[in-house]
Amino acid sequence: MPPRDANWIDGLRGIASFVVVSGHLCTALVPWLHSPANGPKLAPSIFQLPFFRLAVGGRSAVAIFFLVTGYVNSIGPISKSRAGNHDTAFMGIARSALARSGRLILPTMAATFITWTLANTNAYHMTKHVDSTWIRQGWHRQEPTMWEALMSLVKAETETWTIGWNDYDGTQWTLHLFLEGSMLVYTTMFATVMVKPKARMLIYGVLYLYFWQLGLAIGALKGLNIVMGMFVAELHNHYKDSATSVLPAPIPALMILVGMFLAGYPQDNPQYAHWSHVMLKMMQSITVEKADVRRYWDHIGASTILLGIFFSGTARKVLCSPVFNFLGRVSFPVYLMHNTMIKSVLTWMIYLPSAMNPPKNEKGELLDLQRGTTMHVFIAIGVFYYILYRCAALWIKHVDPICADIVNAATKWAYGDSQSREPRPILGNGHVDKTVLPS
Repeated sequence: MPPRDANWIDGLRGIASFVVVSGHLCTALVPWLHSPANGPKLAPSIFQLPFFRLAVGGRSAVAIFFLVTGYVNSIGPISKSRAGNHDTAFMGIARSALARSGRLILPTMAATFITWTLANTNAYHMTKHVDSTWIRQGWHRQEPTMWEALMSLVKAETETWTIGWNDYDGTQWTLHLFLEGSMLVYTTMFATVMVKPKARMLIYGVLYLYFWQLGLAIGALKGLNIVMGMFVAELHNHYKDSATSVLPAPIPALMILVGMFLAGYPQDNPQYAHWSHVMLKMMQSITVEKADVRRYWDHIGASTILLGIFFSGTARKVLCSPVFNFLGRVSFPVYLMHNTMIKSVLTWMIYLPSAMNPPKNEKGELLDLQRGTTMHVFIAIGVFYYILYRCAALWIKHVDPICADIVNAATKWAYGDSQSREPRPILGNGHVDKTVLPS
């Protein structure tokens, strides 16, 4: 894998990608952990408590991806705007906007092709019979003819970007929102390149209020986080290297802790615990009717964490470590492949013993396949993570360069000139400052 400069934004995105995977594992195997307790009068388990529940809560991690998208895609244009290099800023926006679609769509198409191939070679047969509702919902039949299989592939590849759904991989529903979010950044940057930083801050405020009152989950997930990411990019260009010395040392750490608490707002049944019920009532009082309260708390918690890290030299240093730098480099292929591997590799490991001796009821009728012992499941998950990240590293080494070459060739033809390739991450990709980790 080609080396890339350590970057704290990369590290943050790598953690978010890991948490998304753990969140889907939780949904598949222990969905009750998404509640703050198993009942209104029952004591919570350790992973249902604040802070601990972040290990199995992927929703706030998705919010971080959108924050990173807004942040890294706007750093370059903001920097050039502040320096008065307006022509260069416009050119950068134009080039990024043209290349962005290909750099996001091509790897996603490759991932869809892989899961389509597995489905149509009957590799998902076992998922139809397991005792996990989430895994079972991910089952896709083997098409009866090659023509129907090809038509289903075209449908999945297209609808990922039109209606936001992929029949072969439901976790790709966010990808068209990442593309839309990037275009929101480029549009905002294009409209504000000529304005003063204070005026651009005012525009951020107006956009933020618009998405807040929208009330829809998409507004809270995409709009609020994209705008906040651009705001933090503005802070970066304002404070530059002095950002980590702006606030007294305890404050950034406190912001990170508060953000982690807020980001732990439960996905299900917030009324089962006093702390989450208070948060529910509080957010309902300041949002429009029928707003998706969960997405608002995801946004606020993730934004507070991002701001805390932005002002903390220690947190940045930790996120620049080799481990987090690696997690960041492979974050996009991990995001693309994890659901496919849950439905295949992990399902095979967990349910194979039961499949070899299918359980039956008293009438001799087949029952859902049962998972192995707790130790069996833990070992399977450990092996699953190793295979997932190993495959992601191979993806970065072999698949990403091919996608980059295709995009570069297309943009070179469109521009009519040569263009050098810069290996960058996909989710949240943009002009990343080299002194400062995308989704």
